[in-house]
Amino acid sequence: MPPARVAGMTTWFLTDIEKAVRASWAADTCSPDDVARAPWTSDNPAWGHCDVTALVVHDLLGGDLVVGEVHLDGEQQGYHNWNRLPSGVEVDLTRDQFRCGQTVTRLRAVPRPAGPLPRRWAEYEVLRDRVTRELGALPAPTEEEPARHAVTIDGRRLSYLDFGGPGRPLLALHGHFGEGRTFAALARALAPRWRVIAPDQRGHGRSDRRADFSREGYVADAATLLTRLGLDGVVVLGHGLGGVNAYQLAAHHPRLVRALVVEDIGAEVADDLSFCLSWPERAPTRAALVKELGPAARHLTDAFRERPDGWGLAFEPQDMVASQRLLDGDHWDDWLASHCPALLVRGARSDLLGAEHGRDMAARRPRTRLVELPAGHTVHATAPGPYAAAVRDFLAGL
Repeated sequence: MPPARVAGMTTWFLTDIEKAVRASWAADTCSPDDVARAPWTSDNPAWGHCDVTALVVHDLLGGDLVVGEVHLDGEQQGYHNWNRLPSGVEVDLTRDQFRCGQTVTRLRAVPRPAGPLPRRWAEYEVLRDRVTRELGALPAPTEEEPARHAVTIDGRRLSYLDFGGPGRPLLALHGHFGEGRTFAALARALAPRWRVIAPDQRGHGRSDRRADFSREGYVADAATLLTRLGLDGVVVLGHGLGGVNAYQLAAHHPRLVRALVVEDIGAEVADDLSFCLSWPERAPTRAALVKELGPAARHLTDAFRERPDGWGLAFEPQDMVASQRLLDGDHWDDWLASHCPALLVRGARSDLLGAEHGRDMAARRPRTRLVELPAGHTVHATAPGPYAAAVRDFLAGL
C-alpha cells in the first residue's frame, strides 16, 4: 500500500495505521450501544469501534467521514462509519465486525463536526492516545474545547461551559445524570447565531455537591449564573430536570427569560430513580464500569470519571434520588405563570411525557408550540439533527 503522508510528520504506510488501530481496540473503547447487543471480545476486536476509528483515521489522513445504515433481516440495526480519503479512496478498518449477515447501505459523506462530540468523546480520546503510542505523535485535533468557567454560589462551585461566539446567549440546562457537555452538538448546530452556556447543575459533572436539591435551589443557581454574567432576556432550554428548572425560572424571574425550550418533561412529574442506587460506586477499570452498569452505560458515558480509587460516575446516585423526589409533583402553576414564547419538544417514544399530557400543556399555555420527534426521553441525544432543526426553527421565529 502507498504511504500515508502527514505534513511535517513521520511517513506511515496504511498497513502501519491499520496495525496500530487494531492493536488499540479494547472493551473500554467499544460503543455501549453495541455492547448491549453483544459483548466485546478479542475474537471480534472491531466490534463497536467504527465511529471512534473513523475519527482517528480522519485525524491522520483527512478527507470525509462516511456514514451508512446497518441492516439485518430487513431491519435497521444502527449506523456504520468509515473514511473517504481526499483522493476518493474509501478506507474501512471496521467492516469485518459484521459477522451475522448484516449489510451496510445508503452511504453518505458528512463533514466532521466541530468541537468535542456529545457522545463517545472519551472513548475517542482513549483510542487516539493508544494509536499515538503505536505510531508516534498524531496531529492535534483542530476542534476547540468550549471554555470552562465557574462561579461560587453560597460557598460552592457551579461549573459551566461557554461555547462562545458572537451570537445571542442561550442557557442550556441538562437532566438528571447529565452535565453541560451533553449540549455540545446542539451548540455547534446553533452557532454562530447563538452562544450556548451550559452549566453542570448542582451535584452533577464538575459542580460541587449540595445538601439541597430543592426546586428553589436549582432555580436560584440558574438565576445567579445569569446575573453574574450580566445577562437577561435569554432563551432558556432544558431537558428533563432542566426543563422544569427552565420554566420555573421563567415563572419566578420573568425578566431573565425571553423564551423557553422544554424537552420531554411535563407540568406534572412522577418518576423514581432509585434503580440507580444499585450502580457501582467504583470499578477498577473503565471497561469494568461499563460492564457493571450494563445497558445503562450507553446513557452515562459523559459521566464516567477516573478517580484515585478507580472509575466511577460524576454524581452520587443518592443525590439523584433525592433530587428526583423533590422534582416530582404538580407544577402547572409554574408552567402557566410565564407568557414568553415556548417550544415543547416531546420524544414520540418517551415514557416520561405522554402524548395527551404534552398536547394539554401546549393547549393551556398561550404562545406554546408542541413538536414530537422520533426519539425517547433524551431527544437531543437520540435525534440530534431533527432536534436542532426544531430548535433553530423556533429561535428563528423570535
